[in-house]
Amino acid sequence: MKVEEIKENIYEKLIRLNYSRKENDLGSVNSINWFDLDPELRDVILTFPDRHVEFDVDLMSIEDLEREQQFYLFVNQGNVYLVDTQGYTYPRYVVELEGFDDGIDYDGESELIDRGTGITRIADQEVFENCIANLCHDLSEEGFHKKDALIFLQALLDHKFDCVVESRKYLFQQQ
Repeated sequence: MKVEEIKENIYEKLIRLNYSRKENDLGSVNSINWFDLDPELRDVILTFPDRHVEFDVDLMSIEDLEREQQFYLFVNQGNVYLVDTQGYTYPRYVVELEGFDDGIDYDGESELIDRGTGITRIADQEVFENCIANLCHDLSEEGFHKKDALIFLQALLDHKFDCVVESRKYLFQQQ
């Protein structure tokens, strides 16, 4: 979501968060609790494009952010950081969003996810994660927004799942 699409009162809240200014590393940035934020503000934050960054990257060396896209989410090993560029091409202001993924139950599916993950072999899990990471990188490079990429990946997964189940009629017969 671009700045001109954000309501003025939400924009004011966004720029007044407890950001760290011109930090070189993620370990030094301020943090805020995701659940302390206004629900409408959280909804807007979820629309910002995300970017994977290495934890030890020098934040001031990142100089390829779009000037027109003022806000980004930087993601690193489960940690999420809100970035405000203020129209520059580098992450001028950064704040960690503590608890960003906490408490998301995905409509009561967390137990199913835990069970499925438990029966997945580690090597298969790594291959799957690498495939998803590569797809996300490519989709981002092609200009997909996070929401559009998620829709595409879900449709692709649904289609492939249906193909496998159809070709192996014995799967899921006991249900």
